[in-house]
Amino acid sequence: MEPKQNVTEFNSDVLDNGGYLYTNNAPYSAIVANKRIDDKISDMIQGIVSIKTIVDIGCGDGSSTNELKGRFNEIEFTGFDPASQAIELAKTKYTKCKFFVGNILDPSTFPQQKFDLAVMRGILHHLPTQQAAIQNSAALSKRLLIIEPNGNNPILKWIEKKSEYHIKHEEQSFTSKFLKEICIKSNFEIREMDFIGFVPFFFPAFPAKAIHFFQPLLENIPFMGKYFGAQIAILAEKK
Repeated sequence: MEPKQNVTEFNSDVLDNGGYLYTNNAPYSAIVANKRIDDKISDMIQGIVSIKTIVDIGCGDGSSTNELKGRFNEIEFTGFDPASQAIELAKTKYTKCKFFVGNILDPSTFPQQKFDLAVMRGILHHLPTQQAAIQNSAALSKRLLIIEPNGNNPILKWIEKKSEYHIKHEEQSFTSKFLKEICIKSNFEIREMDFIGFVPFFFPAFPAKAIHFFQPLLENIPFMGKYFGAQIAILAEKK
């Protein structure tokens, strides 16, 4: 299956910006949003026994893969992405990780290797078919860690329709119910689901700083995360 047009946009970002817009020279909102995601993924990894290998599906420019490698140096990290310019940059900058061009919707591009954990960080909302991506991930690992923008959040839905970046990169988001259902349909059991962060990517700096200040408090308010959190985090395991 051919990648969506947004792969061209991501390649252009690398050529014009020296990396993705939300990782290299990123605005404040993207920096704190990425940090919250990194922390959550790290917590989930620490909760799994005996992880030696992780594959980062849709790793982009490799910055998040490298960040996790820095936190878990003993784990072998491999990343792949259909954006060839991003992969070339990742290979040059982050030599402690392995990278190759691949497409989660095309299993013929996968390595002949099983990993202890597959990470899908902000990938599903860029794809034309989410169900196929979940199903194909089982060829790489029996464990799947998903991070997705929180499609329960009405503010995020508004941003997707108004933000130039979101429109150009064909952004969309899905409800927690939808994400849970496509995992179950692919014979994955949900081990953990959480709602994290309150700062959206590419949000104005002043309100982002205010929201970030209150974020720890907001995350402890029942149901606040489900309907106004920025990200959904899911850990699933093949039956």
